[in-house]
Amino acid sequence: MFLADDALELPSDFEAAIDATGYGLFNFLLLLAILPGGWACIFDTTTMAYILPSAECDLKLTLFDKGVLNAAIFAGMFISAFIWGFLADTNGRRSLLRIGFIADAICNVLCSMSQNFYMMVFFKFLSGCIINGPYAIKMTYLAEFSGSKHRFQTLLWASLSSASSNIALPVLAWMIIPQSWSFTLFDGAFVFNSWRIFLLISSLPAFTAFLTLLYFPESPRFLMSQGRNEEALKVFRKMYTMNTGNPPESFPIRDLCQEAQKRQIERSASRKSMSAWDKTRSGWAQIKPLFRQPYLGQFLLIITIQFGGILSLNTLRLWIPQLFTLIENFDYENRDPNSGMPTLCEMISAPSPVSNVTFSDVVNGTVESTCIASPVPSRVYINSIIIAVTTVMGFTLAGNLVNLIGKKPLLLTVYAVSAFCCLILNWSPNSDATLAILAIYLAGSSVSVNTIISFIVALMPTSLRTMAVSLTMCVGRSGALIGNLLFPILLVAGCMAPFIFVGGFLMACFLLSIFIPKPPAKLM
Repeated sequence: MFLADDALELPSDFEAAIDATGYGLFNFLLLLAILPGGWACIFDTTTMAYILPSAECDLKLTLFDKGVLNAAIFAGMFISAFIWGFLADTNGRRSLLRIGFIADAICNVLCSMSQNFYMMVFFKFLSGCIINGPYAIKMTYLAEFSGSKHRFQTLLWASLSSASSNIALPVLAWMIIPQSWSFTLFDGAFVFNSWRIFLLISSLPAFTAFLTLLYFPESPRFLMSQGRNEEALKVFRKMYTMNTGNPPESFPIRDLCQEAQKRQIERSASRKSMSAWDKTRSGWAQIKPLFRQPYLGQFLLIITIQFGGILSLNTLRLWIPQLFTLIENFDYENRDPNSGMPTLCEMISAPSPVSNVTFSDVVNGTVESTCIASPVPSRVYINSIIIAVTTVMGFTLAGNLVNLIGKKPLLLTVYAVSAFCCLILNWSPNSDATLAILAIYLAGSSVSVNTIISFIVALMPTSLRTMAVSLTMCVGRSGALIGNLLFPILLVAGCMAPFIFVGGFLMACFLLSIFIPKPPAKLM
């Protein structure tokens, strides 16, 4: 007993200290506090998809304008990726999360007040620059409050909670956008209607995340990495008290080790004094091994596949509400009954029977100021909810299948199924069939993106994994940016062109995935 007590008096490392805090109330409350942050990230990338049909007349949007609005946030996320990485290493997790979420909330409020296309694009781009930091940091922050035994389980619950936002968002859109709410100021110069109210309310998750994080401390792992062990010890004691109900004085760890932190403290101090050029060189030094043998070939293969996968997923995903609005407003009654079932191309190219805005009007930007926006039927939102639920079910099914058939066969299967779904869309006989095809397509595409991340983790050594995952997602977001800009251009060239384009990328991903190497038995 004496030896055990004596051993506890020795300085402890982070893992020993975090394990000693237990797992309980503090961790559950932190998980709840992070939940609105996960919702904020999903809301930011998806809200534009739901307002485009309603905002068409208000903002006089061409088809390409709609693509730009979908793509703007990904442009911001792509440009700001490396900046946030440097800031997180030197300024801490909690402070950046709070600043990021409140700035994003303000940005979304301003976006809801935008009265023209250019203002909205600017604020969505700015939102992308801002939310990219919290998007990446929130999971790291959450993981650094859990011991190794509970870390994976905690991150899994956080991911599933974030996935629920894909169901909540169309429900929120359904409740607000169809309403006739509207008011004007300054003799009609400022209009605030239902779709703008939807954007305003969509800022609440980011604002809520800012408020909840006011009550939580800085990550103890970050504090230890900066040599602030006394502060870290206070955090551990607070966690211990909340998780166990015991007084903080009974926390078994008395001292935290310093030896392992010396090089990190020196490195952090020198990084703060670096110039922008020196920081760029330091960042390049971290990623340079990825572009050398033996990792170059497999890393380029993986990022190429992820580029195509995220391009395919986020291009079609963000156009689904617009496509379903056109499909549901198609005038079946005045169509020749002898011409057979209408194709998807026929339905999305026909003028709306209510607004009389034709496909060519939207393409050429000749939407008149007196036009009436096509109504967005409830079926559009119901379809979006069904697709979101199907995606969650797809992840559950994939989680069971991966143990039976393995990751690579699963990846090849979902790419093949998703590509097939995309290529047959034009010949779906009705709205229900289109819904089923798109639901399967999005479930498969979503699974493929996450599976590729697991390959990165398996193929890269521990020292390069974080940077490899970050770069892979950064390149993937550039795919989402390019896809949303090209989709309307290809739609003008020919209705089937964008679907062949997306399906072709998925087929290329399928073929490239055949060459993914088997992960080594041991990684350094």
